[in-house]
Amino acid sequence: MYSTTAYLYQQIVRVLLVDTSGGYFTQRYDPVYAKQLTINKGVDNVLLFEFINQDQKPVNIAGSSFVFRVVNQTGDELLITKDMEILSSALGRVKVVLDNEDTINLQAQPASYSIQRSAGNYVQAVYTDANSQARADCNIVDSVLPQHVPSAECTVPDMYGKINFMGTAPTQWPDWALTPQPINAIQQTEFFSSFMPTNGASLTTVKYDIVGFTGTVKVQAAQNYESVWYDVTESRQYLCETISDYINVAGFHPLLRLGLNNSIGYGASGNVTVVNGSVTGITVQNPGYNYVAPPYIQILGNGSGAEATCTLGSTGVGAVTIVNGGSGYLPIQFGSNVSATAVFTNGKIENVQYR
Repeated sequence: MYSTTAYLYQQIVRVLLVDTSGGYFTQRYDPVYAKQLTINKGVDNVLLFEFINQDQKPVNIAGSSFVFRVVNQTGDELLITKDMEILSSALGRVKVVLDNEDTINLQAQPASYSIQRSAGNYVQAVYTDANSQARADCNIVDSVLPQHVPSAECTVPDMYGKINFMGTAPTQWPDWALTPQPINAIQQTEFFSSFMPTNGASLTTVKYDIVGFTGTVKVQAAQNYESVWYDVTESRQYLCETISDYINVAGFHPLLRLGLNNSIGYGASGNVTVVNGSVTGITVQNPGYNYVAPPYIQILGNGSGAEATCTLGSTGVGAVTIVNGGSGYLPIQFGSNVSATAVFTNGKIENVQYR
């Protein structure tokens, strides 16, 4: 039998409250027994506090009132404010209960908390941090009662990989200052998805579908829309794969995006043979260069349903096999004998979602 030990506990925190009674203290109390609070969304959080002075003795808090506040990590948004209940004035013990209504609409995020004491004409801060500061860390989590968060969609550009410019290179480029002008360049091979705002989530899952894809996928992050992007995951490599996959990104990153590279192999082309509206064969015209996996073949034309696969030869694309001839492939233009075109690519990525 499998058994698990679980603990039911209360979060009790000792914090430093400067004693204003006028008493003499023999020492200055530097460390504070404060720990990071955990606030669970959707349930009652009973938080207990004990106030001690510089001599580590209880502070009599008779005639005082306390307010508990939670602010976001940057300190510019008040998330929760609630009055605290005194349990024992002589022992300096209070509590605050954060219920479902206080937390259910909050985003799971790292935050800070503070406690304010009012007594007569005094309004004081409670030193809740280990460095004797008036703000301490807390973590808002949804592990007990998670709120459903629907996946959001983002877009990816069309990826063509390396494609040589055939024939004579353009004589006039937009950047007229380039000397000499470039010739027979290779197109850009690194692409990026649209931005994914995480809204303070500590774990983001990015799901995507790949179709005949050969290349790498990684996730990058940035602090804002104008800052430098940096890698937060390793590059994941695919070799002519058609699957649904996902990447988990741990940590707090304001913005994420997919970094895509399908620059492995380029240049293959072929002629399509169509008989009675159905694709019967593809003759390789150019085997291409540097393929490490068979490219994905798209058959474009007025018809539909045609599918083909290929193998690699010693120098590039080898034999092409028609999996489905499709139907309805008619001449692309009136009077033309071309009914379909084969495009050899390194596949595509689609249906990118995250949450």
